[in-house]
Amino acid sequence: MRLNPGITLDYADDVLRRAETTWGNARGVQDLYRAYTDAIHDTYPTLKQAFAAPDLAAGLHSTAYWNLLPIGGGRPELGVIYDPDVARIVMRAQRAENQALTTEIENQVKLLEQARAELDELKKLVARPGLPVVYDTNMLNHWQQPGDIRWRDVFKARDEKIPLTRLVVPLRVIDELDKQKYGQGDLARKAATAIRYLERIFRDSQPGQPVSLREGVTLEAWVGTDDRGGDADLSILRCAADLDNLHPDTGARVLTDDVGMRLRANQLGLKVVRLPEEHRKKGTVLDEVPPQ
Repeated sequence: MRLNPGITLDYADDVLRRAETTWGNARGVQDLYRAYTDAIHDTYPTLKQAFAAPDLAAGLHSTAYWNLLPIGGGRPELGVIYDPDVARIVMRAQRAENQALTTEIENQVKLLEQARAELDELKKLVARPGLPVVYDTNMLNHWQQPGDIRWRDVFKARDEKIPLTRLVVPLRVIDELDKQKYGQGDLARKAATAIRYLERIFRDSQPGQPVSLREGVTLEAWVGTDDRGGDADLSILRCAADLDNLHPDTGARVLTDDVGMRLRANQLGLKVVRLPEEHRKKGTVLDEVPPQ
């Protein structure tokens, strides 16, 4: 699940709770059409404001919605129908419309139930202690393994007192390492080493659960959002932006040594962490532009 920028968990929870109540009350009322359209009218704006993924607001304006919308007030007032054949036709049409409305209301209730489960899981992720530090792919390839770095000293050098460092590896980073290991040369070797390291660390843990690397340092794979298509760097930055938004007190950090990644992170308002050169693997080319 992804919340829109600036949306807190408490606000999202309140929006979802009110939507659950509204759609739950729409069940079984006599005027299903009015209950359905009123529920959409009441919940669409706040759902659109709060939730980016899943896009609950877009789900309200489904194909079913556009097909059901014209039926309201579209049937002329027939009064008393004396012809039994006509009465049966009208009753069948009314039953079909009510069934369609009931089905769509139930669909929306189920979507909200799924969103509730995802939001509850997101709350658990956010409740984990520590400063989230999101790994870039290059940092696993070209720098010392996460457990070998003295993170407390790294942040102390930045005049930051961080008692617990929460290292986060987005699933997209694991995807990138998996692709790179099948290449040629030094990068393929380093990627294979990095992915074997992650496999060893996560072997005995539950999916997404943090693993203690040393005192004050945990490592986890981020499964809170599944943004694994398109631009790899942007996917990693979106993960960091999500964590930054969900932790207003501490924010999040992006761990990278890539110039382009730093520029993009800065444009998104994200703080960047760089490791001292002593932690860089031998033979890795620096990304700094040499002085003229």
